[in-house]
Amino acid sequence: MNRDKKSILVQMTDLTEEVYFIYNIEQKCFDHVNNAFTIITKIDTSVLFNDPHSLLDIIHKEDQGYIKEKIADLIENRDFSILQFRIVREDNQQRWIRLKIYPIIEEGKIRYLSGIGEDDSVRRASLLNMEKVVAWKNASLEIVSHDLRGPIGAMKMLASIIDRKLPDHPEIHKLTAMIGEIANRNIDLVQVLLSKENLESYEVQISRERLDVVWEINSALEMYIKAEKNIQKQFTFTHSHDKLYAELDSMKFLQIINNLISNAIKFTGEDGQISIHLEQLEKSILITVQDNGIGIPKKLQPVLFKKYTEAGRVGLAGEESVGLGMWITKSLVEEHSGMIWFETQERLGTTFYIELPLIV
Repeated sequence: MNRDKKSILVQMTDLTEEVYFIYNIEQKCFDHVNNAFTIITKIDTSVLFNDPHSLLDIIHKEDQGYIKEKIADLIENRDFSILQFRIVREDNQQRWIRLKIYPIIEEGKIRYLSGIGEDDSVRRASLLNMEKVVAWKNASLEIVSHDLRGPIGAMKMLASIIDRKLPDHPEIHKLTAMIGEIANRNIDLVQVLLSKENLESYEVQISRERLDVVWEINSALEMYIKAEKNIQKQFTFTHSHDKLYAELDSMKFLQIINNLISNAIKFTGEDGQISIHLEQLEKSILITVQDNGIGIPKKLQPVLFKKYTEAGRVGLAGEESVGLGMWITKSLVEEHSGMIWFETQERLGTTFYIELPLIV
């Protein structure tokens, strides 16, 4: 059966849930948009054919600058691009859209932009819920670790006192030694769990998406703020803008923030201050994590971001370290095309800085 290939393609795309489109750059019009556009946006495709610029009207105002910048980059670099943005329908319902755009080049020029779009709202909602669970889990592990070390350490100390007070009782000496051994094993178990979690989550492949960094940090801090009385630290989070966007792997970014907060907790005394600030720069965002703890000794500063060095020191509450946390943190920051550095003064505290590319 001899049928027009174009008509077959049109019929095929009309059966899918994804939006398929072809945009003619020279004529500034759409040559093809399938019916899925109407299903997702609640706007008839005829509106788009008659007035292509009407598409901007349904894009969330906060995302319009991002869309224009990404398309301009795509045209300049002549390369495939993925866009993630929100639309607002006539019923005021907000939907997340994931759009893959492919430039079609003819005779050295981009003649068309073609692509596939899908409603990404359900996946994004699942992702946000997962982020909350991961943030809660990471913070809970650190908080439980902190809470357990106190009573376990006290138990070990009391056993030692009893042993010294009753030196001539072999049976008591035997029992107190058993208590001390059990205490050590439990402290080691907590440390193994934390180290294993850090390594396993680091080894998962990175997958970046456009995310609101303010929301992400708030998510990571929520559990720490709720538990600040128990861990005897005060947390604050400030930001220059209510929303700031960057391309991040949400789970990896939570691990970066969690590692820095955990590090600050370990080396900051009781009633210490841990402050996080997020600032928009010209083409990047700057995150600072500051504490008023004991600082980093000069001899450890050159090796802080290296594996298995003496920089993996014991915390103020006896927290052990395998010397991987800051190396993992630096590696994850660099995976996000960012930079990390620090300033410190012994007995006065430390400030870590993370700079990441900004997305409009």
